[in-house]
Amino acid sequence: MGSIVKGVSSLFGGRKRRREQRAATSALDTEQKKMDRFKFTNVYEGMQGPEYSAYEAAQAQAGQLGEAAQAELADLGEAQGYDAQGYTAAQTNVAGLMRGADTGLTNTMRNLQVSTAASDMAASDADQALAASQDLAAQAGTGAGGATALAAAAARSKSGIRADIDKQVKQNEMLRAQGESELQRSQLAQGNLASQFDLGQQQFNVGAQNEASQFTANAENQAARFGAQANNQFALTEFGAANQMNQFNVGTQNQFATRNMDAQNQFAMSNMGAQNQALMNQANVSNQQADRAFDIDKMNRDFKLQQQNFEYQKLQNKTDRALARKQAADQARAKAKSDLIGGIGGILDAGAMALSGGAFGAKAAGSGLGKAAGAISDRKLKKDIKLIGLSPLGFKIYSFKYKDNSFGNGTFQGVMSDEIPSYAVIKSNGFDMVDYNKIDVEFKNI
Repeated sequence: MGSIVKGVSSLFGGRKRRREQRAATSALDTEQKKMDRFKFTNVYEGMQGPEYSAYEAAQAQAGQLGEAAQAELADLGEAQGYDAQGYTAAQTNVAGLMRGADTGLTNTMRNLQVSTAASDMAASDADQALAASQDLAAQAGTGAGGATALAAAAARSKSGIRADIDKQVKQNEMLRAQGESELQRSQLAQGNLASQFDLGQQQFNVGAQNEASQFTANAENQAARFGAQANNQFALTEFGAANQMNQFNVGTQNQFATRNMDAQNQFAMSNMGAQNQALMNQANVSNQQADRAFDIDKMNRDFKLQQQNFEYQKLQNKTDRALARKQAADQARAKAKSDLIGGIGGILDAGAMALSGGAFGAKAAGSGLGKAAGAISDRKLKKDIKLIGLSPLGFKIYSFKYKDNSFGNGTFQGVMSDEIPSYAVIKSNGFDMVDYNKIDVEFKNI
């Protein structure tokens, strides 16, 4: 009964369906022509990547250390000598010494006189003895003979006296000659003594003078030698001090030059570092500006592309609606024909399922069965499509809403069926569904 009703209904609504079918076909043709006339422009044509600025690192110029200063040795003059002092021996003057007769020596025996007092006393004694004898002879009466004997004795006695005087004279002459010889010997000895004294005095004087001159010369030579040694020692000390001072000054100068070179090199290194840092900062700023300019240019081009996609999507949406309208009109017309032929019930159920298939998929997906049963992913049935990412396998992930709320309310995450391999696409009632079990993208409500 229900099939008959449907057949009758399709009979009375056939004209309206044909008009709808023609209008839908015309609208679809119009939208398709608009889509055909729509031309995408390559918004990325002529786009250049950011030009990064490099910088040439500044090179520090190391300071050059000049040749080390050389200490100049002081000139040590020749050693100071001295002139040895000689001496001249003095001569002793012995001209005042008396020699010979000038000495005042005399022969003390030269004027020796013969002493006659004893002789006179002896003669007087003889005469007295003779007179006494004569008196005795006279008294004795001896006469002339006794007197003659006495006279003879007296003569002998006088003769002995004369002999004694002569002996004295000879003795005096002998003594005089002896004295004269002694005088001559004494004078000779005195002369010799004077000569010896003169020689000894001269030798003593010469020795003393020579000793004094030698002592003076030695003292002067020693003083001169000491003075020369002192001057030489002072000159040597001054020479050493001058050399030590020159070496110290040269060492200080070289040390200062080394430290000055180190300071210059350190300053050059710091200056080079500062210059390189400044160049690097400048290059970084320039590169950041290049990145920003590239990002801005890309954003502008992306926006233009989005505008083109949006315009194309609008045309596609219109075309999809026109297509859906035509498909609905075609299905309605086909359904009407089927109803008239006699398969009104089955065709009606199939048409109903065709009209409600998307909702089933959406409801299945929303209930957690989306991956098993598939999800409606036909671009023609979606709106507000935005690219939000890429899957690890490179599939584009979009956010979108369904045009028909019967497919699902809110914003969903998924893919476009025309961008994935065919093995993951399921055809259902003229629309594409996606088996998300075969790709690495999750279909979900967000």
